[in-house]
Amino acid sequence: MKNTLFYYYHLAPEKIIKKDNYYYFCIDNYIYYLYLVNRPLEYVNELLTLNKILVNSNFMLIIYNANKQALSIINNHYYILLRTVKTNRFNINDIYNELYCPKEFTNLKLLNHSAWGKLWSSKIDYFEYQKDYIKLKYKTLYQTLDYFIGLGENAISYFNATNTYINREYNDVLVVSRRRVNEDVLSFYNPLNIVIDNKARDSAEYLKYLFITDNYTYDFLDEFLTNLNYSTYQYCLLIARLLFPSYYFDIYEKIINESLKENEIIKALTRTNEYEKYLKYIYDFINKKKPILKIDWLDIN
Repeated sequence: MKNTLFYYYHLAPEKIIKKDNYYYFCIDNYIYYLYLVNRPLEYVNELLTLNKILVNSNFMLIIYNANKQALSIINNHYYILLRTVKTNRFNINDIYNELYCPKEFTNLKLLNHSAWGKLWSSKIDYFEYQKDYIKLKYKTLYQTLDYFIGLGENAISYFNATNTYINREYNDVLVVSRRRVNEDVLSFYNPLNIVIDNKARDSAEYLKYLFITDNYTYDFLDEFLTNLNYSTYQYCLLIARLLFPSYYFDIYEKIINESLKENEIIKALTRTNEYEKYLKYIYDFINKKKPILKIDWLDIN
């Protein structure tokens, strides 16, 4: 790998460490990550187009090779090299201060994930289709799936109602967002994690992350929600996204794909009541800031 790095990038690290789908090494004050690209080339091309506006952002820098190309073919696979400074840390201000996406970039079809209703409906249809398959093999999933499908359908209805009844404001534009949000720098600032979406996406995904990791306090929720400065439209989108139980569906899919044992779903199931309380707290807090569309089963005092 040392010879390959020197050939493609003229870099000569002393030590290279291999992880699951990437290598990393340090030179001077920088950390480099050589990632295996497991997404379609069309996606990478869109990302490179969008990358034009990321130059002065906190996202990792894409390093082009000696042939002035972003992708390098190594052992018959495509790789991309990313660079960040060693002192890089998760900064919650990068959730509050979104990077707006110029209108000419929002037509990137693989990166634009703002059609939540359509995406969620397709996912739920897929789960419905699988019910007969999992009935005997995954009894716990089968017995609990309907509840979470119901939550998902509730999220879709709320999202559709938001787009029907709530007017957008001048700053309700699409921003550079992330597929999933956590405090891991390698994920949060990784351009391979980028999507184009509504600004409520990252804040909602961060709130989900805090719950999943059991790393929240209500004092922190108060502070986080207070610091959000959203329109009514974006607050409604935030609630819609919290309603959609991706935390359950993510584990479900890993179980179906046999990368997790079925008992891994138990922890999510035992916290269902806690999540409803968590969601209601956020819903009530936002409603006091700016009245939003009602959800009858959350609007009970």
